[in-house]
Amino acid sequence: MADEYDKGFDNIDEEAPEEGKPQKAGIAAGAILGILKWVAIGLGFVFLVVVIVIITVGILNKQSKPLTELPNSEIYMKAAPMWSTFTAIDQVTVTTMDKEPWAITVKINLAYDEADKMILTELTNRKYQIQDFLRNFFSKKLIEELMPDKEPVLKEELRNQLNALLTKPAIKDIYFQDFRRTQM
Repeated sequence: MADEYDKGFDNIDEEAPEEGKPQKAGIAAGAILGILKWVAIGLGFVFLVVVIVIITVGILNKQSKPLTELPNSEIYMKAAPMWSTFTAIDQVTVTTMDKEPWAITVKINLAYDEADKMILTELTNRKYQIQDFLRNFFSKKLIEELMPDKEPVLKEELRNQLNALLTKPAIKDIYFQDFRRTQM
């Protein structure tokens, strides 16, 4: 009896099959295990490749500069719209509010939409009111506010205040035809 237990499971395959039963179940089980083994190896390989790709992309994204802005080249810049211009406003010369005043000479042109037929009439009728506004506007400024690097802000402020004078906001842009700053 002890000899039967000492054999263990090593000799299971050595038993002789019965004469009338075929061994199809053992062959099918072996084939399925072989297929499952190769499927598991394939899935493991795919998982390994995905992990490597994710880590590599993560490292490359940390090292590269993100392209959130378009290049500022002239090729990529959108052309400014073409507006009609009102050029009848005379040149204005004023002094600034500085302790040592500066003489400011400004000639501006107002851009408007050509399709708006009423704005040209209104700008012509308000020409002297606009000139008076410009005289007051520039005489209340300090020279630091009138320097070339501040011109975009100055144009925006002028456009907003001039549009407030009109019956509807029709001024699209301000063009400085002449803008001289002279220390007195």
